Amino acid sequence: MRAARPARLKPGLLRRLERLQIRLASKVILEDRLNWPPELVAGLDVAFRGDEAVAACVLLSFPELQVLEVSVARARLRFPYVPGFLSFREVPVMLKALRGLSRRPDVVLVDAQGIAHPRRCGAATHLGLVAHLPSVGVAKRRLVGHYHFEPRRPDTWAPLYHEGELVGFVYLSKARCRPIFISPGHMVSFTTALKLVRACVRGHKLPEPTRLAHLEAGRAARELGHVLGKGRLA
Repeated sequence: MRAARPARLKPGLLRRLERLQIRLASKVILEDRLNWPPELVAGLDVAFRGDEAVAACVLLSFPELQVLEVSVARARLRFPYVPGFLSFREVPVMLKALRGLSRRPDVVLVDAQGIAHPRRCGAATHLGLVAHLPSVGVAKRRLVGHYHFEPRRPDTWAPLYHEGELVGFVYLSKARCRPIFISPGHMVSFTTALKLVRACVRGHKLPEPTRLAHLEAGRAARELGHVLGKGRLA
């Protein structure tokens, strides 16, 4: 459920944020800055309840994908839902959840876009830059780009292009499901982004790190809604 919209944006703010995204994108490294195989992989997702955002960060061992730790954080929303600018809405609370872990992951998978974004700076890229951490975007929907064919068999993929550039992959992880969209965030190559997500799929549409983060964020948001509901009745 989409959260209530915070206060309206000031005139000209989106233009300034576009320029900031372009500056951030110029700092992106699309080469591996992590050892393979990584030892610790994290997943991040955000859920909403009223004007609150709830982020969950799940830390897993790799390649076993055993859950080692879960960190949940919440924050009041300060930015409305504006496609192409979701990082300004979600990254602050994601960072709180990430910093709540007792160990630093080697790489983080984010339920968001990486460079498959109009200005090459989706939330996974933004997070990787500000956290100085290798990151990969694993999105349920396409934001930009086109592909020449759609994968039809599980564990197959097609390149995703935008404005003549490779920005990621369309990946079919499970039969009878819609594909997911994988794109490097920061300090991860295209090859490793795809390889990592494939290695994290365990019979579900989403790779385990973001699937478990999605479940934890949803659970925490429902609990928050229950608490807020009781407060309104008091």
